Amino acid sequence: MWKLKEIKKEKLVIFDLDDTLIKTDAKIKIVDSKTGEIFQELTPAEFNFYSSKITNHFLNFDDFECPEILRKARFIRRIFNKFKKYYSEGIPVSIVTARSSSKLVRDFFLENGIDIHPDLVIAINDPFHNLEGSISERKQKAILSLIDDGYTDLIFFDDNHEN
Repeated sequence: MWKLKEIKKEKLVIFDLDDTLIKTDAKIKIVDSKTGEIFQELTPAEFNFYSSKITNHFLNFDDFECPEILRKARFIRRIFNKFKKYYSEGIPVSIVTARSSSKLVRDFFLENGIDIHPDLVIAINDPFHNLEGSISERKQKAILSLIDDGYTDLIFFDDNHEN
């Protein structure tokens, strides 16, 4: 296994996952905390603009932890072609996603024949990374950690302009 220290650390291309590289059927469920009833289901794109006005609810992200749903993902060709170009040229690529399991994301890419270094797959809600704040703040912290690792020329693809 190769080490991150062995990678030439200059250029790094960072991709968000959901609605940037892939589309899935995963939904965020808004659930009544008293009854367990699902009020609404949101796509990742809809969630980008969601603001909670309901006090007795919680958000359920279980679909995003399901390997079967992830395996059925459809690549967004326009962006995925850019991803493949960088990858095939030997330019390090990173995934910075709001998902909660870096291993699940890395395994997805391995199943698709793409070996991204484990340190470059960052699921910002994975307890391992211990990141706090909003999604955009967590992504910013993750990217700053990559800069701290020595990357100086970064390109970032994300479907949400806040990120």
